[in-house]
Amino acid sequence: MASRLLLVLAAGLAAAACTGAEERGRRLYAERGCAVCHGANGRGDGPSAKRLDAPPRDFADVRGYSQGAGLNAIAASIRRGAGAMPPFRDITEPEARDIAAWIVSLQHRPAESGGQR
Repeated sequence: MASRLLLVLAAGLAAAACTGAEERGRRLYAERGCAVCHGANGRGDGPSAKRLDAPPRDFADVRGYSQGAGLNAIAASIRRGAGAMPPFRDITEPEARDIAAWIVSLQHRPAESGGQR
């Protein structure tokens, strides 16, 4: 019984930590200018998107991730760059992982009507 309680508590703490990383990532995404190209909700529809030769990725569509759609692959793409996106070397590894956690969370959210999330 005690081991089951510990397992439930551990799962709850892991979920809370993930939520914290996603929230930090959402905030960093906005602060670091990601939304300028990728849009406030990660749909690839930011204000600069129409002026770019290569359209920014819609983070909800996992088919577009050429370097992987998981947390580690996305964090690496943020720091090293991917395709037309330049590297963001001034973003620390923990910041890149938090932004990646938020981006991964977008892969699991259903699109709402009107293309908004």
